[in-house]
Amino acid sequence: MNYFSSSTEQTKKIAADFATTLSGGECIMLQGELGSGKTTFVQGVCEALGVKEHVTSPTFAIMNIYHLPKLPTPGVGKKVVHLDLYRLKTVAEIAALGLEEYMGQTDTIMLVEWPDMVDGIDWKPTYTITFTSTNENERIISISP
Repeated sequence: MNYFSSSTEQTKKIAADFATTLSGGECIMLQGELGSGKTTFVQGVCEALGVKEHVTSPTFAIMNIYHLPKLPTPGVGKKVVHLDLYRLKTVAEIAALGLEEYMGQTDTIMLVEWPDMVDGIDWKPTYTITFTSTNENERIISISP
């Protein structure tokens, strides 16, 4: 499914609508160039799921974990794991994150920015979301299972 966004607000609205489809256990790949809207989309998902913390890109932290204060939708996971792999270069660096604790767990939704930075990881994504900038403010957001 393709969506068109010409603003931060539209990107967050698309993300909030997408969040209503999540039930926990998802591993979602976010692909696109720098500044294409990946983190804005994550912010929209987290806001829709009830995260009260300020959601930021984990570019330097690599991984942020947000706990849901309540379950806004019955069955939705209790935490969101947001990864930014832009700075990682090896499978060993990714393995050191301990992601097996989160992957496929029904109480966790994983959102992974830059999943292709390291070859050799079989993410088994539930969804792949691709962000394509058409100009400075406009983008196409493609969501595929």
